[in-house]
Amino acid sequence: MNMPFTIAFVRVDFDEMLIDELNQVVNDIDKYLKNVEEKFSPFLPDSLVSRHTDLGEELQDTFFDLEYQEVYSRSIIAKKETQGLFDPFYDGKYNPTGFVKGWAIENAFMKYIKPLIDNNIIEAGAINGAGDIQVGTRLDSDFSWEIGIENPENKEKIIAKYSIKNGAVATSGLSKKGQHIKSDNDINYVQVTVVGTYLSDVDVLATAGVVSDEKIWSEIVESKLLTGILLTKKGIKRVFEEGKIMDVERT
Repeated sequence: MNMPFTIAFVRVDFDEMLIDELNQVVNDIDKYLKNVEEKFSPFLPDSLVSRHTDLGEELQDTFFDLEYQEVYSRSIIAKKETQGLFDPFYDGKYNPTGFVKGWAIENAFMKYIKPLIDNNIIEAGAINGAGDIQVGTRLDSDFSWEIGIENPENKEKIIAKYSIKNGAVATSGLSKKGQHIKSDNDINYVQVTVVGTYLSDVDVLATAGVVSDEKIWSEIVESKLLTGILLTKKGIKRVFEEGKIMDVERT
């Protein structure tokens, strides 16, 4: 996929044999993500997405593989659950880019990192793609991931920090993903971060949050008991925790 990815492994010590094994895991993840790019990139003429744009919203089950069917169905569900704020057909052609990145990172984590944790090969692991991250930690470990949320107006400062052992954090904003965020609504939020269990879910919600108005976003936060933080164009820092929303300060 056309963005940098960071893969992290945590344990007390690493011998040469384990390092070789983990390097192979990194290579496998890289191959998997390249395969996802080949299937889902709207910029590759032979990708399934590019071929799907000629079919409209009708999915021909016999034509697409299981991963493609999953992404298609979940992106349509995401449109309904976000009241149309996330729309894979926004430009009239099918483009699930806003869903695929988080889904691909989560899938790579579950396929390649989580088994290492579950089998006590590593203590913790993570995959980070352009600031969106899926992390995991062994249940008997005291290790936690400390995830800072960047201030979009001052890259050297953070506006929040989350300490989690297992889960995902996604941040969407005009400075990070402006090319992917399109809406007929007036955009009032500069950046939205959502914390949850699965990156495929929170990445969609963070993107939807950026293009949402205050009323609809409040409904989504309250109904889904979301946790995270956002910045408004007026400089207000707004925190939401398990569905409860509060303004904290101006940046």
